Amino acid sequence: MAPYVAAPPSPSPTPRANPLSSASLLSQLLVLWFQPLVSLGARRPLSAADLWPVCASDSCRALQRRLSAVHAPLRPSPLAAAFVRVFRRPLLLVFAHYGLYVAAMALQSYVAQALLDFLHGRANVFRVSSGYALVALLAAVSVVAITCRNFAFFLSSRAGANMRSLVMSSIFRKSLRLSSAARQQYTAGEVLTLMSVDAERVFSAMMQGPWLVVAPLGFVVCLVLIGLLFDAASALCGLAVLALVLTLSVRQAKRISAVQRQLLAVADERVKATSEALQGVRVVKFYAWEQSIASRVHRIRATEVSLFRKLHASMVSNSVLLFLTPVFLSGSTLGLYVLRHGAISVTDAFTLVALVNICRAVVNEFTTALAALSQARSSFRRIDQFMASDEFRAPERLSTGDAGHIRIRSAHAEWPASSGEPYELTAETVEENTGMGNVSVDGGSTTAPSAVLLPVPDSSTFALKGLSLDVEPGARDVSYVSQEPWIRNSSVKHNILFESAFDAERYERVLAASQLSLDLHALPNGDQTEIGERGINLSGGQKARVAIARAFYRSQYDILILDDPLSAVDPHVAHAIFDEGIAGLAASKTRLLVLNSHYDLLARADKIIVFQDGQIVGDGAFDEVVARFPGFRYENKQTINSDLLEEAEDEQAEERSTAAADITPKQAVVKEEPDSNAARLVKAEDRATGTVGARIYRAYFDETGHSGIVVLLVLVAAYSVSQGMRVLVDWWQGHWASNMTRRGVDPTYSGTVFGMWYLGFIVFCTVLTLGRGFMMTEACVRSAKNLHDELFERVLSAPINRYFDVTPIGRILNRFSNDLDQMDSVLPQQYQMMFQNVAVSVGSLVVSAVSSYWICVAYVPMLVVFLFTGQYFNKTSREVKRLEGVSRSPVYNLFGETLTGLQTIRAFKMQGTFADLSEKVVDENTAAYFSYCAAGRWLAVRLDWLSVLVIFVVALYLVATKGQISPVVAGISLTYSLMLTSTMQNTVRAVDSTDNAMTSVERLLHFRTIPVEEDSPECLPINDAAWPTQGAIKLDNLCLKYRPELPLVLRGVSLDIAAGEKIGICGRTGAGKSSLMIALFRICEFDSGSVWIDGVDIQTVRLGDLRRSLAIIPQDPVLFSGALRENLDPFGTYSDADMWAVLRQVHLADAVTKWGDGLDFVVSEAGDNLSVGQRQLLCIGRALLKNSKIVVLDEATASVDSATDDLIQTTIKQTFVEKTVLIIAHRINTILHCDKIAVMDAGRVAEFAAPSQLLSRPNSVFVGLVKRTAASTQVH
Repeated sequence: MAPYVAAPPSPSPTPRANPLSSASLLSQLLVLWFQPLVSLGARRPLSAADLWPVCASDSCRALQRRLSAVHAPLRPSPLAAAFVRVFRRPLLLVFAHYGLYVAAMALQSYVAQALLDFLHGRANVFRVSSGYALVALLAAVSVVAITCRNFAFFLSSRAGANMRSLVMSSIFRKSLRLSSAARQQYTAGEVLTLMSVDAERVFSAMMQGPWLVVAPLGFVVCLVLIGLLFDAASALCGLAVLALVLTLSVRQAKRISAVQRQLLAVADERVKATSEALQGVRVVKFYAWEQSIASRVHRIRATEVSLFRKLHASMVSNSVLLFLTPVFLSGSTLGLYVLRHGAISVTDAFTLVALVNICRAVVNEFTTALAALSQARSSFRRIDQFMASDEFRAPERLSTGDAGHIRIRSAHAEWPASSGEPYELTAETVEENTGMGNVSVDGGSTTAPSAVLLPVPDSSTFALKGLSLDVEPGARDVSYVSQEPWIRNSSVKHNILFESAFDAERYERVLAASQLSLDLHALPNGDQTEIGERGINLSGGQKARVAIARAFYRSQYDILILDDPLSAVDPHVAHAIFDEGIAGLAASKTRLLVLNSHYDLLARADKIIVFQDGQIVGDGAFDEVVARFPGFRYENKQTINSDLLEEAEDEQAEERSTAAADITPKQAVVKEEPDSNAARLVKAEDRATGTVGARIYRAYFDETGHSGIVVLLVLVAAYSVSQGMRVLVDWWQGHWASNMTRRGVDPTYSGTVFGMWYLGFIVFCTVLTLGRGFMMTEACVRSAKNLHDELFERVLSAPINRYFDVTPIGRILNRFSNDLDQMDSVLPQQYQMMFQNVAVSVGSLVVSAVSSYWICVAYVPMLVVFLFTGQYFNKTSREVKRLEGVSRSPVYNLFGETLTGLQTIRAFKMQGTFADLSEKVVDENTAAYFSYCAAGRWLAVRLDWLSVLVIFVVALYLVATKGQISPVVAGISLTYSLMLTSTMQNTVRAVDSTDNAMTSVERLLHFRTIPVEEDSPECLPINDAAWPTQGAIKLDNLCLKYRPELPLVLRGVSLDIAAGEKIGICGRTGAGKSSLMIALFRICEFDSGSVWIDGVDIQTVRLGDLRRSLAIIPQDPVLFSGALRENLDPFGTYSDADMWAVLRQVHLADAVTKWGDGLDFVVSEAGDNLSVGQRQLLCIGRALLKNSKIVVLDEATASVDSATDDLIQTTIKQTFVEKTVLIIAHRINTILHCDKIAVMDAGRVAEFAAPSQLLSRPNSVFVGLVKRTAASTQVH
């Protein structure tokens, strides 16, 4: 396996101009402008900084402007029509150059005929008496042909790369405008397929599509020349055979297209399932669902592999049909002519071979174009459907006369369900005489928020209908905090700035108001510390506060909307944010705060609006609302020592002032430059350097289930024998023609015998060629299936802390989408083409060399130059291909982040900014992508010139030795040397393309090197249904760190928890609360110490058995798309009655009944068609269903309102009576009923006793926490 090194981070040097933008015509024709990069790549491995940026005219921005100019007036016309208009100039140039190429190739065959006539002493069609002049003419015509072909390829690849980038950027831009309903219709996996697979199909269509127009011209030219060479009947016979071949090929192409459409749908489903598994990998680990998830993906994969077998079988049949077209065409034409006229000359026989070889190339290009355009048609149809999907419409803005004035007006909101009727929310009038009237919320005092909405469903799932937010046009924008904090994979500082300019003074005030200063002080690099994807290295409260800080930092806004972010923080932190931020820093703004908890804050609001079951059931001032809804008066219903209340506020104020004195923001929080080792959480993507090692090829073919070396030897033998038979067919045709002079003279001559042998050779050649193709594709399909299954299971087995926490999901998805597509779709055909072209090229060289020892000697330096050129080129091409693969990951990462944070992006009106960011990463990917295409053209031009040199040498030798070589040998030598013009180029390109496609296998095989969770050999299987029987837990001097380079998060923790005890775990943010849960489930292996459950050391228990034996209700509710029953019980272990009982326990049974379909109700991706609270309740239902002896609740009720929280707490008390329950909480009142409370501080157990004992200790840490809670929850 090639050595892996971390790809160096791309620096930001001064942008260099792409030399293509100023290249002369000669430089473009010979690809001289690309030479500096090839030279550099030959000296050292290339980096992203070495690649030139795209030309200004090829940038996404320039292309989008051109598309808008032609597409906007034509909407809703297909995007393909707009693309034709945008790229009509390169298309016309491509058609012209391909037309010239076909004409030059036809002329080449006639010059070859003239040369053979000269060698046989016959008059030639050009009436040129000098053989050397014919050799020069042959070389000149060949140069014209290769120049036109390569320039047409170059123009096609440039336009195709631009189309690809335009598709990617257009899909990204459209994603920013999708409505909520459309987002549920198109999952992230499906849109990712549009950006990857469908964009590639568009590129292929541009590369091959022009041949659909050019190929018929080639057919006509070749058939006319055959008619002139023989007679009209022969040409018509050739036409009939050609029509039959095309009919069969088109039929196969339709079958291929149909299978590919099915494959796209199945690939969407697999990528979606893979994406969901990776996004929810923590839940998968906690519940030991790896087997269930893997089985789900494997089932989809099995269907996909079955379709790939059908696809490649059809493609093999089609390619064999096209490969043998010259044999069928020349055989039928020759047979008819001989039957009618008796004989033909050797010269005419080999001229026929040359012409049908041109026909074969044209037919091959035609059917390839047909298949490519058929795929592109399906892709364009899918893209058009996506581009026509519903878009988000910003709420209407009307003048009200006051900046920051908001009016909810005729509000009717609904969001689609996966089945049944859509859910609705209606704001009905409070004034009976106005029907659907207005509910006004006026700007309030400078010390309180303007309104509090209680409680509303998750706002991110709504498509608003008829809802107008009347905002004064002079008012500035809205700042917004979503219920689920959106955190980007960037530094803390960049998350807060959110692409805004840095203002040091405002920034420091925002940090203080959002209560982040202490947290940043504890981070290794302050605000420069990198945050992982989805904020994996932050607690729920920290994520909420970063999102709040982002909203506070935004400049020039008049309205602040906070969708229940305070539920994620402790009461004292919530009050501090309220006092210093909402009622402090944002005092002059109109503020809308959604609350599901901390109802003691209601007294600070100017106006309160109460929602229930989608209706406004009350509104007004605090006293009015509390009179109608007494439950909102106090959140903390536990009795707390009144003496604590008296001390609380004073001590809290003193504590804050002390903390402020100890921390200087500029020194401890705000850092100019991060420490590279500590700040870098997400590692740079690894990429191999150097050649794709032989071990990669062997590993790939080993996956067939047999020895890779044996498989390769069998394939080499099969292709060698079948190509030998193919040469024999052509030789026999010349041999037959040379013996036709014996007809009527030699009684031993029998045309029938010659013809029967000829027919037998053709049939045997067909069987061998089909057999080798099926062998190759079956080997590749088996390898792809086994590799995917093995590597996906390995990824699921990777540890959270050492792999998923430092690896972006987009990077993994890139390999399971794009790289896997390369292995599935491209590699089988690439291997077949490579083996076929190598066999043809070797056969051509052997046949040409057979004519003379001197030609063989002349081939030696040419072969050396061929090999040197290929090796010299491959150093650059391979690295550029790897860089292209690496550059795709940022595109997918940004796309995934953008879809997740779409609500925030829209609220901040950052769509344009993120569109610009997408253009930047797409342009960077296109720079690598087009560089790879240009590298192919650089090689093709040079190999074609070498091929012309081979033709020149062979022709020159034949002229110099006129009369010394037999007509058959001369004819077959010249004919096969003419084939070298395309076959040698195709061979080296096929070898290079296969080698580059194998980088995708290399990238996938890299998963074999990632760490995995493994059970020690001493682990014994345990029946999870019988263990634990009691639920006693003992932690003995436990030490834990998330990764070797990080500090300890648990420092010598010792706890003894009796069976059936209810243990509350509390502490400040970062104290180690959740780390206890991580240790209990062995998400991270311990540094030292041990954990015992019912007397069994959990390190001696298999991970799967351990995790299945425990139950957890995580902080972040994660659901998977599919039936509700599968989200509760993926293994189908429990009955429907059990599941309905659980739904009743979590108070969701009525809601599920309303949704329709019961347990078969379809949950959308990530549960987007449910509110956050409903998702959390379902997650609680999962834990109840397991009926485990030990249950862990990790701040499980943070996302539900207090009433539901009370119901859940009651359920927990009733249902978990005989269970051991560990409750990690930031709401002190939720753990005061526990038997004991463990207070965590700096990774240690600071206190562990009954609540009453802890409260009796005046100086205890717990009393300090209670004091802060008591002070903050007092009604002001």
